[in-house]
Amino acid sequence: MVMRRKEFLNKKKGLLKGRFNKKLAERRMKVEPFTALLPHIITVTALCAGLTGIRFALQENWESAVFAILLAAFLDGVDGRLARLLGTSSHFGAELDSFADVINFGIAPALMMYFFSLHTLGNPGWAVVLFFSMCMVLRLARFNVMAHDETKLPLWGKHFSVGAPAPAAALLCLSPLILELAFPKIHFSPVIVALMMVCVGGLMVSRIPTMSLKKLPLTQHDTIPVVLVVVVLLGCLYSTPWVTLSITIILYVLTMPWIYWKYLNFLKNEKTKAVDKAGV
Repeated sequence: MVMRRKEFLNKKKGLLKGRFNKKLAERRMKVEPFTALLPHIITVTALCAGLTGIRFALQENWESAVFAILLAAFLDGVDGRLARLLGTSSHFGAELDSFADVINFGIAPALMMYFFSLHTLGNPGWAVVLFFSMCMVLRLARFNVMAHDETKLPLWGKHFSVGAPAPAAALLCLSPLILELAFPKIHFSPVIVALMMVCVGGLMVSRIPTMSLKKLPLTQHDTIPVVLVVVVLLGCLYSTPWVTLSITIILYVLTMPWIYWKYLNFLKNEKTKAVDKAGV
């Protein structure tokens, strides 16, 4: 009886060991294709661009510093779409993208504006840098929560961006620097720069609806006009980058009242639909 029990235990132990070795071998032999790494490589490249922008700002090379942030914004728009196109989206990639956005669009622009203007204010100027950076962290944390739990996303959030998106906020933060590069006669005092950054930081964490390029209701008939607009925009960026960026920033700010009007109409329509359903 004892011998049979020992044989049974040894056999069971051997089966468990065999299953463990099989699973271990499967994990070792599982190889991710290089295409699965491309989105991560692009995200890391964007992060390097943002950090390099800080280096250019320390050297007072403001043109290169702004272009580094623009490059980071462009790569930020590419990595997620590429991951979805290749079917390689992952939780790791989403978290990596969020960490990169904090540095590229929160810390780097704030430090650039500190080196450019806010350092003359002393401690209050540094407090503005901390405020803007923390607003970016809070916004991205809220964005991640909404991405994982759609019940946290307001109904109108499927049509508008909740607060200012991170790349747009970075561009608004750098707007005094960009406007001075475009129009040398214009000069913003450090106090005005600080107030603008505080307003942009507040806009990021607010629930004010803003325009989102990802959620524009485009159709196949809009393909050619959109492509033409992009080509013209790229040509203008190449020929007169600072004036083009300044006009882009001004147009984005001017769209805010229009987007809010569309938001009010959306709420009105949803309320009307709810009343009609209740009446039925």
